[in-house]
Amino acid sequence: MRTERIAAVLLAAGTSSRFGEEDKLMADLRGKPVAAHTLETVASMAFAELVAVARPIELAPVIHRKLERRGYTILVNDRPEEGISGSIVRAVEHVMPIRRVRGILICLADMPNIPPSHYNRVCLAAEDIRSVVASTDGFSSSPPAFIGRKHFPELLALKGDQGARALLSHGIQIETSGAVLHDIDTVDDLQTWRSVTPS
Repeated sequence: MRTERIAAVLLAAGTSSRFGEEDKLMADLRGKPVAAHTLETVASMAFAELVAVARPIELAPVIHRKLERRGYTILVNDRPEEGISGSIVRAVEHVMPIRRVRGILICLADMPNIPPSHYNRVCLAAEDIRSVVASTDGFSSSPPAFIGRKHFPELLALKGDQGARALLSHGIQIETSGAVLHDIDTVDDLQTWRSVTPS
C-alpha cells in the first residue's frame, strides 16, 4: 500500500522508567535527541497523516516543538504509566474519522536507526484494510508495523503495556537485522547506539 493512504503514528509518550532520571527521548545521540532521529525520518516520507502521541507539553517541551515543526498532529497521553495501549487507542480514535486513511503505521520514537527503506517495505507489504504487517528480527514481532482499518475496533479495546503484540504475531513478517529494530530502554543501550553508524 502506498504511504499516501497510511497515517504514521509515532509513539513518544513513555515514562523512560528503565532509563533513570533523564528522559531517554531527549538524550543526545549523534548530535540530536533520540526521538528526533525517528520523527525526522518518518516526516520525510509521504504519509497521509503524521500523528504523534506524546507526554504533556510541560514534561516534553522540546519534543512538542520538534513535532510541530515537522507537521505532526500531537495527541497528549497524560497517563503514560498505563502502558503503550493507551497511546495506540488515542491515535486510533483520532485517525478513525479520516476516511482516506486505510491503516496506520505504528512507529516507536525510541527506535532511532530504522531507515526509510524499512518503513517502506512494511507499508508495501500491506495489501488492504485487512492487512497486518510487522517487523521481525527473526525471533519476535515488533513495530514498525502496519495495521489496517478493519482492525481498528480491536485496537480500541487494547489495555496495558503489551500493545498490539498478539495481533502483530499473526501478521506478515518483514525481517531486518536486530540492530535496526533494537530500541533504547537503558543508558547502556544508548552507549551502544552512540558507537553504531547508521546503515
